[in-house]
Amino acid sequence: MNQIAQDTINQASLSDNEVPFSFDELFFSRTDNRGIILAGNSVFQRVSIYSWDEILNKPHKLIRHPDMPKAVFWLLWDTIKSGHPVGAYVKNRAKNGRYYWVFAIVTPIEGGFLSVRLKPSSTLFKTVKNEYVALRKMERQDNLKPDKSAAILLSRLKELGYRDYNAFMASALSQEITARDKRLKKNEDASLSNFNNLVVSAQYLLDHTEDVSRSYEGHRHVPLNLRVHAAQLGEAGAAIGVISSNYTLISEELQEKMKRFIESGTHVSETIDTGLFLAATARIQREVVGVFQLETPNEGASLEKEMTSLEQQQQAYSIKAAKGLKAISLQVAQFKDACLEMQKLTASLEVTRVMGKIQCASLDASHTSLPNLINDLGQFQEAISNGLRLINQANKAIERNIDHLLELS
Repeated sequence: MNQIAQDTINQASLSDNEVPFSFDELFFSRTDNRGIILAGNSVFQRVSIYSWDEILNKPHKLIRHPDMPKAVFWLLWDTIKSGHPVGAYVKNRAKNGRYYWVFAIVTPIEGGFLSVRLKPSSTLFKTVKNEYVALRKMERQDNLKPDKSAAILLSRLKELGYRDYNAFMASALSQEITARDKRLKKNEDASLSNFNNLVVSAQYLLDHTEDVSRSYEGHRHVPLNLRVHAAQLGEAGAAIGVISSNYTLISEELQEKMKRFIESGTHVSETIDTGLFLAATARIQREVVGVFQLETPNEGASLEKEMTSLEQQQQAYSIKAAKGLKAISLQVAQFKDACLEMQKLTASLEVTRVMGKIQCASLDASHTSLPNLINDLGQFQEAISNGLRLINQANKAIERNIDHLLELS
């Protein structure tokens, strides 16, 4: 076997091997706005196997692994360029061809971006690896552009139960921190635990909000049907006609409020996802500050400058996390107002239903489907009432967890 063939085999063997690093190690790197590496810590340099001379002032894509879907980097850049933080699972390639996985948290800073990375190990991570393989295969086979691939990834995340990428990255980072804490035998992070409870309550709230909306859609034609039957009954159906008109007015107002109701419920869930990601980011950034304090800075870098950058970012995200809690409280209060409006309309529906039932009993309407329509109206009112009751329970659970988080902050 010639040397070239042997080198090829050796390289292929290396590419199948993972670069080892421990769970207590955290990566840190700082880039300019174009993604050019300006500084980093010893973990980043050691695991990448590049020397500082080889890695500084080079594009961060130097360590990009060809197995990574283009979609992930498209979403990453699209998010941070808009001024928002982002999190993503990333497979990197070291200088010798070996690979290593990280969960990367990238945040915009003055003049560029700060990236903090930890070793992933959650069950979600295993799922994501399989998803990346399938998506990368699709990209190659269909020659997909990054934005088209990103759309496929977002669609797939919805199938996996995530409303959008923000919900996914918040859940992913929380799960990775929890899994890491267990491996390092750390106590449970009470803040993240309460936030995860918030996420569960918010999803419960959103599910029942959608149930109420579906119930409304399934009964929106009842007013028209009532008017038709009133007309068929002639003068005897005059009272039913009035009841139908009242119901129509209530229904139209209900339709107007329904949009705000759904939007408000969605905003609660979105704000909680954002708050969770900010809190988790602040937690990891605090750890990085502690780790970096013990390091010798890379050649040509100022330890004081990098420490200042890290500390400022950590403080900024701690403040953002605190503001996130206030934002959640505000959204919950607004949603409660929307629920109250729905409850008032539901009470009006109940009055209308009772009036219809009384009128129906006084008429010889047994040969028509009018009694069934009145029953349908009752089922609709009951469905909304039950949905609002369950939503109120979720609201109370959210408020309890917010109180706990405020006590911890």
